[in-house]
Amino acid sequence: MNRKHTFAVAVIAGLLISGCSQETKEHAKAAAQSAAKDTAAAVQTAKAKSADALSQAQAKASEAMDQAKKAAAEAVEKAKESAAKMEEAAKAKTAEAVETAKKSAAAMGEAAKAKTAEAAAAVEEKAAEVKKSMANETTAPAADGAALFAKCAGCHGTDGKMKALGKSPVIAGEPADEVAQKLKAYKEGKRNAYGMGGVMQGQAAGLSDSDIAALAEYISKLK
Repeated sequence: MNRKHTFAVAVIAGLLISGCSQETKEHAKAAAQSAAKDTAAAVQTAKAKSADALSQAQAKASEAMDQAKKAAAEAVEKAKESAAKMEEAAKAKTAEAVETAKKSAAAMGEAAKAKTAEAAAAVEEKAAEVKKSMANETTAPAADGAALFAKCAGCHGTDGKMKALGKSPVIAGEPADEVAQKLKAYKEGKRNAYGMGGVMQGQAAGLSDSDIAALAEYISKLK
């Protein structure tokens, strides 16, 4: 109720109390009823405005919530896409690294094979040269250990202290019986130490038992 209505009601109430005429009382009563109606209408309008304001506030809050949910969903989707891209990139890099490692290993393997084949060819060539040289030296004794060792020097060194193809142990000073046993085993194809069985079998193929004994004795005395 505003001040105007309150004042009107008060005036009317005063007139009624003071005992005014019947006509005046009727007017006062009508004014009071009109004021009451205006007050009720004002209250109803205020309630309607409050309800409308509340409804608008709820609508805005609901809209804000929907927007927040939408933004959150978009953020989650972007995060998933980013994670998927990172995973794919990691997989690609891993596959690339594996492929590079395979290629590197294959290249190293081929290089090692080439070097081994080259070394084996060099040994065979040296053996052929020594064998030819020995065949031409008709005055040399058949069981001369030093002469027989000439075809071994290409791989083991002239003093027997070189590792053949960088693999075998030094043979200089090795006991004669052990050297003889190994040479016989190579000759018979029963030994393949350090993967050199084929080369050594070719080297020992033309040695007689007396040659093997003389060669083993010579090797045992190398210092």
